[in-house]
Amino acid sequence: MSGPVLQKNNIPSISSLFDQDSARTTQMVIESGDWRADFSGTPVASADWRQWFESDQVQPLAAAVHKLFSGQIVNLSEHQPALHMALRAADPGLFDLDAAQSQSILDTRNQLLQWAGQIFRGETLHGETTIRTLLHVGIGGSDLGPRLVADALDAGESAVRVEWLATLDGRRLQRLLNTLDPATTGMVVASKSFGTVETRLQAEAIFDWMKSNLGDRAGYHCWAATANADRAIEFGIPAENIVAFPHWVGGRFSLWSSVGMSAAALIGPDRWQALLEGAAEVDQTVRNQPEASVAFALARTLHALRGEFSFGTLGVVSYEPGLRLLAEYLQQLIMESLGKGVTAEGRPLQEHTTPLVFGGAGTDLQHSLFQALHQGTDRHPMLLLGAARPRHAFEAFHREQLSHLLAQASALVSGVDSEDPQKQAPGNNPVMLMLTPELTSNSLGQLLATFEHAVYLLGCLWQINPFDQWGVEDGKRRAGEIRKALVEKIDGPDAFSQVLIDWVIQKGNSR
Repeated sequence: MSGPVLQKNNIPSISSLFDQDSARTTQMVIESGDWRADFSGTPVASADWRQWFESDQVQPLAAAVHKLFSGQIVNLSEHQPALHMALRAADPGLFDLDAAQSQSILDTRNQLLQWAGQIFRGETLHGETTIRTLLHVGIGGSDLGPRLVADALDAGESAVRVEWLATLDGRRLQRLLNTLDPATTGMVVASKSFGTVETRLQAEAIFDWMKSNLGDRAGYHCWAATANADRAIEFGIPAENIVAFPHWVGGRFSLWSSVGMSAAALIGPDRWQALLEGAAEVDQTVRNQPEASVAFALARTLHALRGEFSFGTLGVVSYEPGLRLLAEYLQQLIMESLGKGVTAEGRPLQEHTTPLVFGGAGTDLQHSLFQALHQGTDRHPMLLLGAARPRHAFEAFHREQLSHLLAQASALVSGVDSEDPQKQAPGNNPVMLMLTPELTSNSLGQLLATFEHAVYLLGCLWQINPFDQWGVEDGKRRAGEIRKALVEKIDGPDAFSQVLIDWVIQKGNSR
């Protein structure tokens, strides 16, 4: 390997680190469950890496993990615990929940599996309804996680197809409804509060379409995944079709709740159960020996890349096509959780927090942003993911994906020396690799739980609360004020908005 000794911002040459210590290729690797995570392609010195695993470094994070798993208040601004792990546990009582809470979680899980299984198998519901198309209406955490799981694990065996409706796209909804038979169409409204405006507007439009065709039977074509059952009943969904989840489950950690019903209906109850079991395996590792988990190593490495080396971005690129939506999912999980400028106690932070996350499917991105990664003026830490075995019969396809994965990892780190400056590539781009023998329900559950725990550990390292999102809430509040101004033709909340409101009203009425 070759390359300059130092890059911008005094980033050590990763190639030189390999030359100085060839053992880093095996030492800076964590294997846990079905995943192998390799951090040797980063500018972290192997001596620093080893120090992270010493007891004085582990103990504070282990104490924070105990606080999380024992149901203590970790979301200080909302005075809530964060026990989403209980939703995937075989015994929710392990999380300091009382018997009634534990039983409620198990009952809800069984209810979800029953509904999902019936839809998956194409069985008749309520004595008359067979669902062939399921409209999943939700946004943010009520969309990104379930949609990722559905895309990753769909084996084409379900009797139903799922359409995911998050963005308020009236053209798409109109086209979609024109193709559907209301008698065989179902809807899952996924919203913790059952008050999210984007979700309510789409759900109301679909429900009106159903009622105009089905009359009073429309409600029995609908399910609600919510922590606010009263609002769902008021909306028109029968109480027996409400699959609730606890109010202390944060939206971006709610995949494991009834929010996942549409995904479970598409992949089947067996795969859904295996997904939960894989996540629960990671929970036990993090709970009992956090330093043995991939989550611990990932959090410490991202902490160093963001703090010590001042990298402001993180690319997430999958060469396993089943994970092509992972970057989109992680944008919310990482940036909404860690995009904070004050500590959990409200003190201003002097250090960097969340990186900007970008990414997508590997070979697709090689025809777009990878040129900038290789020869642009900035370096961007990359997390590359792949699987050793395919899940299909096209072995040449899979072999090509793996070839590109390993080639890009090497090229990003080592670069290209050439007498022609147009062909030079500086390299020294940090690369982390996460590989699994095969992407299965179990290994996907492990992966997603790993990222959840890494986010929590980063929150601890940065002394921030990863479970609230007050910036997002303020945006919703302002949208409500401007919506009122647009509808009622009244003054907006500020001079900047008023000019734009006036323009929108003028142009909107100019047809």
